[in-house]
Amino acid sequence: MKFLSSLLVCFFTLPWLAGAQAGDPISFEDLARQAAANLDSNPDLAAGLFKRALALQPTWAEGWLYLGGTLYRLQHFSEALQAFDTGISMSPPMGTSFAFRGLCQFELKHFDRALEDFQKGEALGLGPNHQFESVARQHAALLYIHSSLFDQALGQLQPLSNYADNSPGVLEAAGLCALTLSAWPDQLSPQKRALVDLAGKAQWAAMSRQPVEADAAYRELLTTYPHEPGVHYSHGLYLMETDQDAALAEFGEELKVNPDHWPTMIVSASLENKRGESARAMQMAQSASKLAPAAYQWLCHAEIGRAYLATHSSQKAISEFQAALQQAPDNPQMHFYLEQAYRLAGNDAEAQKEKAEFIRLKKQIDPATVAAK
Repeated sequence: MKFLSSLLVCFFTLPWLAGAQAGDPISFEDLARQAAANLDSNPDLAAGLFKRALALQPTWAEGWLYLGGTLYRLQHFSEALQAFDTGISMSPPMGTSFAFRGLCQFELKHFDRALEDFQKGEALGLGPNHQFESVARQHAALLYIHSSLFDQALGQLQPLSNYADNSPGVLEAAGLCALTLSAWPDQLSPQKRALVDLAGKAQWAAMSRQPVEADAAYRELLTTYPHEPGVHYSHGLYLMETDQDAALAEFGEELKVNPDHWPTMIVSASLENKRGESARAMQMAQSASKLAPAAYQWLCHAEIGRAYLATHSSQKAISEFQAALQQAPDNPQMHFYLEQAYRLAGNDAEAQKEKAEFIRLKKQIDPATVAAK
């Protein structure tokens, strides 16, 4: 990313001598200033100057971080990673440093470590530069997509809608999520890329609260690709907020095209439970549980539990909700459902415990909502 080196000054503090402690201050200061002056115009020269300055002041934490960013631009990813490791070990925790290191890890295909760094960076804050935040979030989203964690990927992209960011990388990631396609962008054929781009356009318009644009994009998507896997599922998700019957019909169309599409089965089970169609919900959720990856098994347990709850099978419902909570212990809704199951079973003591846990977790998410009840 050519622009990244020019963003470094947004992330690490100046003046250059803020981290200087000892040595030859004239030579060090001159090298640091020359490195700064060449960040954009001559990154090769800047990297060499940073190295010379750091040879004089190896405890200059900011210099290691600047060197890491410069080396990243030069695509010297292993060396950049080493520089970031050194700078981060010397500095107070800073989100942009971790995110930059995550970018290096990504390029080196250290995907688990990259995701850890992106998560740390997000928790600490990705800084004021929206362009850098977009790059970091796109890469994090691709890692989630690669693991079929599409909800988490969309969670990475969602904040970018606040900046009206519709860059190609964002639309591409949104399209992969919309179609639940676990692929790296460079693996896409030209035909598949056209599908992903159009699905991303529709998905992003929906996420950006642009209903006119979203409606038009989904019409084009359905007209152009009526038999492609993921298309009817994506449209069904879009319809869920406004027309659940139409959404359920679209999910049915998806399963005709793609009978083993477990995301469709899970959302269909949820809608069937809402409609009181417990038997249908049970069938869908049990089918999904045979196909869904481990990270989504708790959702299958949740929908099976809801179906049992609706048919007053309290002990079976309790078992399913407990299984869901083993994977999602901090999900307040699961504790709410488990409370209902315990009350149905006549176990008021356990029901009260679950109610208290529901209130505690809900308060963490939205204190005002709990206070108002």
